[in-house]
Amino acid sequence: MTTDDRAERQLEEAMEWLMRLRDASADPALHTGFLAWLDEDAGNLRAWERAQQTWALLGETAPRHAGAWDADRSDRPSRDAHRAGRPLLRARRRWGMAAGIAGLAVAALFFVFVMPAVLLSLQADFRTSAGELRQLTLADGSTVHLGAESAIGIRYTPERRVVALLAGEAFFEVVPIPGRAFVVDADGLDVTVTGTAFDVRFVERALSVGVRNGTVGVRYRRASPALDTTLGAGDRVTVDRETGAVARERIEPSAVASWRDGQLFVDNVTVSQVVDELQRYQKGWIVIADDRLAAQRVTGLYDLRDPGRALRALVQPSGGTVREITPFLHVLSLP
Repeated sequence: MTTDDRAERQLEEAMEWLMRLRDASADPALHTGFLAWLDEDAGNLRAWERAQQTWALLGETAPRHAGAWDADRSDRPSRDAHRAGRPLLRARRRWGMAAGIAGLAVAALFFVFVMPAVLLSLQADFRTSAGELRQLTLADGSTVHLGAESAIGIRYTPERRVVALLAGEAFFEVVPIPGRAFVVDADGLDVTVTGTAFDVRFVERALSVGVRNGTVGVRYRRASPALDTTLGAGDRVTVDRETGAVARERIEPSAVASWRDGQLFVDNVTVSQVVDELQRYQKGWIVIADDRLAAQRVTGLYDLRDPGRALRALVQPSGGTVREITPFLHVLSLP
C-alpha cells in the first residue's frame, strides 16, 4: 500500500468514526474504541484532524481543539532541543495531548450531535435514520409513512388524536372517527382532518402540507399573515420558518409524498434546497462549493435510492461536477 493509499484509507476511517459518533448515543465502549484507534498509528491522528477540519468547513462546528494542534506544532522545536534528555516525558506529553485532543473532539461531537439526538429520542415514539423509510399502523388503524431522518410523538385522548411531527416528513392516511379529530402538530403548524391522505414536512427552512385526497384544515399563527385555510386534493402550502412567508400552489395529487416511491419531484427550487432533501437520504455530507451553483433553480425528478446519481443529474444542467472525496463526502462545484 502506498503512502497516499494509506492516508486515504485513514481519512475514510476517520470519517466513519465521525458518523458513528454522530449517530450513536453516549456509548462508553464506542468512545474507548475510538481512542484505541487514535492510538494505533500517528497517521490516524492526522486523519482525524483532517476530518475535523472538513467538518468545520461544512459549517457544522469548529474544531474546538484547533488550538491544541497549533500548540503542538509551536512547541516542537523546544522539545527537539531536549530530545536526548527527556524522551519519556516527551512521549507522555504526546500521548496526553493526543488523548486530550480526542477527548475534546468526542465532547464536541457529543454535545453537537449526540445530545440533540438523545433529546429527540426522549420525545419521539418512532423515528428513522438517514435513508430509512418506515410504515406504522397506529392504534386507531391510521397509517403513517415516515421519511428519512424523521420522528413523531403520539398523544391520543378520548377526544383527540394528536401526532407531533418532531423532525423530517411523514405521510398520513387517516381513518375517520366521528367526534374524534386527527391533528398533526409540526412546530406550531396544526393540520386537522377527519379522514384523508396528506403529507407534512418539517425541516430547517420550511414547513409544508400537501394533500393527496380529502381536505385538511391548516393553521399557523407565526405565518405572516397568520395562516388559517383549508386545503383539498392537489393543494400544497409552504411556510418559510424564518420569514413567515406563505406560498400556496397546485400540484398533481399523485406527486404528494413521491418520496415513498423513492422519487423526489421538485419544481423551480434551488439546487441548495434539493441538496437539503437529498442529504436526508445519505449518510455523510453534501457540500456545495459554489454559491452560484447553490442558487441555480431546477425542475426535475430525482432518484432518492441513488443519491450519487441524483446529485449528478442535479448539477448537469448547470455544467457542474460532483466529486466524491470519500464515500461520506460529496462536493458539488462549477468549473
